[in-house]
Amino acid sequence: VYVAQLQTTQFIPVLTPVGMRIPMYCTSSGRAYLSPLPDAQVRALLSSAPRPARTPATLTDVDAIMERIAACRQVGYATNCEELFLGDMGVAAPILNSKGQPVAAVHLSPPTSRWTLEEAQRKLAPMVLECARAISQAIEGATP
Repeated sequence: VYVAQLQTTQFIPVLTPVGMRIPMYCTSSGRAYLSPLPDAQVRALLSSAPRPARTPATLTDVDAIMERIAACRQVGYATNCEELFLGDMGVAAPILNSKGQPVAAVHLSPPTSRWTLEEAQRKLAPMVLECARAISQAIEGATP
């Protein structure tokens, strides 16, 4: 569920309103959220829900999605490129509570018309990681 959004003055092909729910299997924020969880739990979650192809680039095979989640664990952030919406890509990192459990994800969606995935990883991933770490640290001491 999107809880906040920063608007830009430049054209963005996809606008996801606050409150919109998006699937975890084909989004960078979903994969980032799933990445701290044990493989068995991730596999069970992915297998329990339908995974329709939203675009020609959508990964729907559980093993292929698990590979992307494993890659996220290695670098700390997840990516996708035109898997949910054409013209949209994502870079996301998980926000963790004091027990290392995911509670949310920070997500940036640069348009494919102005960014390559490699450029987004190089320029945006470090900022996404820093933001997610700062939020994770801030909520460590928070009480419910």
